[in-house]
Amino acid sequence: MLGSNKLPSLAMTNVHEVLERVCSLVEAESQGCITLVRDYDPSIPDVLIDREQMIQAVLNIVRNAMQAISGQNELRLGRITMRTRAMRQFTIGHVRHRLVSKIEIIDNGPGIPAELQETIFYPMVSGRPDGTGLGLAITQNIISQHQGLIECDSHPGHTTFSIFLPLEQGAAST
Repeated sequence: MLGSNKLPSLAMTNVHEVLERVCSLVEAESQGCITLVRDYDPSIPDVLIDREQMIQAVLNIVRNAMQAISGQNELRLGRITMRTRAMRQFTIGHVRHRLVSKIEIIDNGPGIPAELQETIFYPMVSGRPDGTGLGLAITQNIISQHQGLIECDSHPGHTTFSIFLPLEQGAAST
């Protein structure tokens, strides 16, 4: 098992507060080389999560995006968009949820190489020579501990990580 063996310390949390914390950390680290775009759905209710673990999960994705963007030898400015949406009637695993929170982290970096896309959530898989290959594996573990789902869609110039978190307790099995 990756990351902490400690069970999540769950509390009702505004997902936008989590994203804003990540944004403040990233803005300090990027030194103005990355534009952060916020596209939040204000109607999303609080979600039952471990705030610190979720910050770590999102931060792992955003740092990977920053590193991919900064590794490009192009003059265009890097951009990372944090988008939230509420989704209705969404299935995670075999459980149908009436309402889920969808968090998207979208970047305009070079994309994830096709040969890595099927294995990026595996431990020790990295697209960087100096990468540990643990960040996304830890992120997936955190999301799973929250009964959530993480997906990735990537092609040159555009990568989207989507995190889906249930917004209600006691969903129906399908």
